[in-house]
Amino acid sequence: MRRVAVRRLFVAWAAAPLAALTIPLSSSASAVADTPPVPAATTTVFQVPVRFVAGCLLMTVLACDYPPPLSTVTPSATTGASGVVSFAAERSATTARYCVVVSVNWRNLTTDVAGTTPLRLEGRDRSGPTGPGERCRYAPATDVTGGGMIAAVADVGADPPVDGYQILVHPGFGTFPVP
Repeated sequence: MRRVAVRRLFVAWAAAPLAALTIPLSSSASAVADTPPVPAATTTVFQVPVRFVAGCLLMTVLACDYPPPLSTVTPSATTGASGVVSFAAERSATTARYCVVVSVNWRNLTTDVAGTTPLRLEGRDRSGPTGPGERCRYAPATDVTGGGMIAAVADVGADPPVDGYQILVHPGFGTFPVP
C-alpha cells in the first residue's frame, strides 16, 4: 500500500513542472470568446385551428349568407428574439362576408406569466375585386412572453359584428418554445 502512495506522489511531482512548461510553450493564439449565435426565427402553426360560424341578423337576402358557412382561422407564432413572440393568423379561403377578430390567450408554463393578444383585421384595398383568400387579413401582433414553453388558445367573440353574430365552434390551440 505504501508503494502505491509513493508512486502517485512521484507521478504528481513529475507532472506539475511539465504542465507548467506546457502552458507558456503552447500556441500563442489569443483566446476569443464566441459570440452566441442569433436564433433563427421559427414559426409554429397552432396544432388546432379556430373554427367558427359568423352571419348577419338582418333578414335581407342580399346581405346575408344562408346558411352561414363554417370558417377556419389558423393562428401561428413566430419566435426569434429572446422572450418575444409574434402572433399571426390566416383565414381559409371562403366567400363569407364577415371577418372576425381573433384573440390569442397565452400562458408561459415556465414562468406562469399570462396575457391576451388581439389579432386585428388589416385594412384591405377596396379598389378592385377581392378573391376569397384576400377578404380577411390579420395584422401580426408582438407580445413579450418571456422564455420557456408557451401554451396558447385562440378564439373569436371579442368584437362581434354590429349587425351580426359569431359562434365559436372550437378554439384553436398551440404549444411552442420561446428562447
